[in-house]
Amino acid sequence: MKILNRYIFKELLSPFLLSLFILIFVLLTQFLVKHLDRFLGKDLPFSTILKFLVFNSASIISLAAPMAVLVATMMTFGRLSSDNEITGFKASGISHIDFLKPGILFGIIIVSLMIPFNLWILPEMNHNIRKLSYQISKNRPDIEIKENMLNSIYDKMIFVGDRINKKSFSEIVLFDKNNNNNNNNTILADKGEFNSLNDGLILNLYNGSIHENIKSNKDEYRKIYFDQYKIIIPYDQINLDNNKVLIRQDREMNYNSLLDKINKNKIEIDSLNKTNELNNEKINNFKIEQQYKTQKLDSLKKLNQINNSNYKNTFIDANKIKNSLNSLENNIKKNNRIIPILKNDTNRFYVELHKKIAIPIACFIFILLGIPLGIISKKGNFSISIAVSLGFFILYWALLTVGEFLGDEGKLNPGLAIWLGNIFIGLLSLYLFYMSTTENNMVKSSFIAIKNNFNKLKK
Repeated sequence: MKILNRYIFKELLSPFLLSLFILIFVLLTQFLVKHLDRFLGKDLPFSTILKFLVFNSASIISLAAPMAVLVATMMTFGRLSSDNEITGFKASGISHIDFLKPGILFGIIIVSLMIPFNLWILPEMNHNIRKLSYQISKNRPDIEIKENMLNSIYDKMIFVGDRINKKSFSEIVLFDKNNNNNNNNTILADKGEFNSLNDGLILNLYNGSIHENIKSNKDEYRKIYFDQYKIIIPYDQINLDNNKVLIRQDREMNYNSLLDKINKNKIEIDSLNKTNELNNEKINNFKIEQQYKTQKLDSLKKLNQINNSNYKNTFIDANKIKNSLNSLENNIKKNNRIIPILKNDTNRFYVELHKKIAIPIACFIFILLGIPLGIISKKGNFSISIAVSLGFFILYWALLTVGEFLGDEGKLNPGLAIWLGNIFIGLLSLYLFYMSTTENNMVKSSFIAIKNNFNKLKK
């Protein structure tokens, strides 16, 4: 039995590494194509581009690993089935459960690597991406400028033509977003150059004119020509302040940070609820006292003692109670606005925490799914394995995305919402595994029909 376990384990390892490499390559290529316009012709250092790729590869590995497990399992057991080795194992008295043991061991190793990766390494990489993007935007503001389009910079809109060189553009048109002073100012220039200072961004304009439409009683129009004109925008006005600390978002938080945020939010929610309870008690007491003061004032009015000092003191006390009631009610309303926000944040943190664990655990489920699929298909072909795996992974990812939305919105328990995909695919895997052990012909015929259709499409 040990020989069988080692044999199947080795058979799983090679296609897993091959599938993982191919999937990472494909997903990384897709990422490069998607962000090609950000790097191409921008004269960015190769080290910066390399860092960007390395940091983004973390999320790609997290996505590719479960899919590679499913592809590897299908390829391994598909080859074993096509070579009639599965039939030989069965004739020797080896059951499907025995096939599962090396797969579980393989899954334990992958999961034990992926859970720490998702909980600690992936969040750090995501944070490094944001820090690098922030640094690029600050050092090279021209990177974010899109050619032959309108761009927004602080309170100005700027149109640039073609890129001349690293930091320069042709045909600059610049105007204010908001005309609070009722004056319309437009600047035209043949050329513009973006540069970064220690505390701000400077835009050098060359060979242009300033057009001012001054709205007054005379409606004046003024045109000023210039050879060179400078516009300085401080970094704090475009969210690029030197002293700015990038606050980690949920996807940039590790396991400890997420738990800390969840606990802090829970404590704050409990505190606000207790404050509301105390305020409601105070409101009830104040209302009783207010009723007593109102009755007393009515009695004094009936006795024509309005000018009496007793009436004046009671009137003042009644106003104080009214102000206190308004203050307490406003405080409760404010707390009631804050509590849902904190709950939504807590849900998001819970969703992210469960997601970091649920995706690696899916490796186990995909092994359980891949064994019957491979045995039924009787094909160790990579193209068929990747096609079937992609279909199941899209289904899993769709369920995960829906669950993430439901969990974030608080429409479903965050834990249950994220694990919906694992539960559904897990139950389907158990069903297929059971059918393969009983050699159910209906499942086999259905899979063969799908395979034949795929082969027809390929031709």
